[in-house]
Amino acid sequence: MKKPSASVRERVLPALTSLKPYLFLLPAILLIGFWSYKPLAETLRYSFYKWGMVPGTTPEYVGLKNFLRLFGNKDFWPSLRNTGFYLVGMLPFSVIIPLLLAVATENTSGRARRIYRGLLFVPMMIAPVAVTTIFQWLLHPGNGIINYVLKGIGLTRDYIAFFSDAQFARWAILFISGWKMIGFSTLMFSAALTGIDTQYYDAGKLDGAGRIRQFFDLTIPLVSPTIMLMIMMSILFSSQWTFAYIDVLTRGGPFSTTTNVYYLMYKFGFSDMNVGLSAAASVLFFFLFGGMAILLQALSKRLSFYDR
Repeated sequence: MKKPSASVRERVLPALTSLKPYLFLLPAILLIGFWSYKPLAETLRYSFYKWGMVPGTTPEYVGLKNFLRLFGNKDFWPSLRNTGFYLVGMLPFSVIIPLLLAVATENTSGRARRIYRGLLFVPMMIAPVAVTTIFQWLLHPGNGIINYVLKGIGLTRDYIAFFSDAQFARWAILFISGWKMIGFSTLMFSAALTGIDTQYYDAGKLDGAGRIRQFFDLTIPLVSPTIMLMIMMSILFSSQWTFAYIDVLTRGGPFSTTTNVYYLMYKFGFSDMNVGLSAAASVLFFFLFGGMAILLQALSKRLSFYDR
């Protein structure tokens, strides 16, 4: 068999070498395409169809009717307001409180600091179903310890049904979700504080800056990339973080006061068996949150400070 000439080898081998990185990436690209982009394309397609997932039935093309029905749905606007409520309400739990906790534990000894941060991270490791069980017991309207304490110190006269009272249900979901999120955010801020050069604080002390001034003039600017990251995560994923607690504790009630956009999509698809409406809601919020992500990325580039 005739061997390829040297000129052919010189042309082919560099080409194959240049393809090598892409061959290593190919399995990951195929998996991402199959598990992420294919479902996304299918969701976009089904948003224009009416289908109830009944075996043997064929999806019926309805154009933009699913989107029009979505805007006219009685639960759509309450879910949008509740999503905004969770979005804003999660910011203290994911940014402000964790940053203060990270700063407070930064100057403790190495072993104590690890213990404190480990204890703060424990809620993040607990499964959401276990968390809901714990809070169902703590906030039980009849024999819950929270009701017992509130009544004992005279703040309430009657026991409060936290998950069935429209006045308290949304706040209860927010508090549970925020409590679980604090540990992760504290760990992120602690890592950011560890990477700060101590020379900045030494220079601040020489200039007569106290701890409060150092916090605002040094700590916040130096951890601003992490602050922007946690703000972005909180805004984009707050509805996803609250979904499990809404599903188990309130089922979106009472009177849709705790429903958010994720639970609304789940309800359309698996309770009402309306794939088209669920897909239309998914597409709408995909573009909405995508636009917010682009805006937050632009803000992060402008507001974040990097010392290197």
